[in-house]
Amino acid sequence: MKEHEKNERKTHDDSLFGLLSLYKANNTYVKVMVSDKKKSVAVLISENPKNWQTLMADQMKEYTDLRRLDIKTDRLSLKYLSPVHLVAILGPALGIKVPVEAITITDRLKQEGYYLLETSLRYKHKVLMAVRKVLTLSPQKRYEILEKCLAGSEE
Repeated sequence: MKEHEKNERKTHDDSLFGLLSLYKANNTYVKVMVSDKKKSVAVLISENPKNWQTLMADQMKEYTDLRRLDIKTDRLSLKYLSPVHLVAILGPALGIKVPVEAITITDRLKQEGYYLLETSLRYKHKVLMAVRKVLTLSPQKRYEILEKCLAGSEE
């Protein structure tokens, strides 16, 4: 009887990290760039940084990347969530509190695998705060976002 209970625990893990491990393949990579020529700041998210290569060669020549220290975060990736989940729950502006007319959004997630958000350089502080908030989501909050996405897709 005890042997059966041990095997059942190993196969079915109801802890938060056990539930999140089902989504271990999902990752979101974030890149924040600034252009002094265009006077703009851009946030680029993708499931795979390889998807940025074509964009970086064409549109983003004038931009320079901000380092983790400039953003004041430990990492530039988010485990267990894909960019589709973030856009669905946080909205097209990714939780950045700037006027809608001040944001330019390029949603190429399905075609080329990236999501680009550009705004004026004067909103840089708000953009960095929102990026920091997303990158430091707790495991509980990540799971809540996954639940909301799954509940929305079932309807």
